Amino acid sequence: MDCLSSERIILFHEKSLKKFGGPDGVYKPEDVLNLQASIKSVSPNYDFDEIEMICLAVYRIAKGHFFIDGNKRTANYVLLNCLKLFCYKYTGRPIDLARKIEEMAQTMPTQKEKENAVGNLAYFLKSKLQKN
Repeated sequence: MDCLSSERIILFHEKSLKKFGGPDGVYKPEDVLNLQASIKSVSPNYDFDEIEMICLAVYRIAKGHFFIDGNKRTANYVLLNCLKLFCYKYTGRPIDLARKIEEMAQTMPTQKEKENAVGNLAYFLKSKLQKN
């Protein structure tokens, strides 16, 4: 998944800060560098489709606090970019998506809560996607 490369994630983080402001800085650079590999290593254990894999990445970015500021905004940018690269268009309201990511970021970090959060975001997205 090229949309999860560390270069792209950092680029979207920079775009987020440029648009909305906030202090720059990578808090956990090793997590940014390893995100793509960690998502690929999880996929054999679950029967995730591409939307669910993207949602897992969004969860990790939003909850993992990779950056000093703008983690949820960066997760949103990454999500929309990944969807675009898979030829999907999000047709819902941007505020609803932002609220879903915020809701996801507020979950407890247990395995069950993570699975529920990823599943809920994927379910929400699938109802709001249009294939290009």
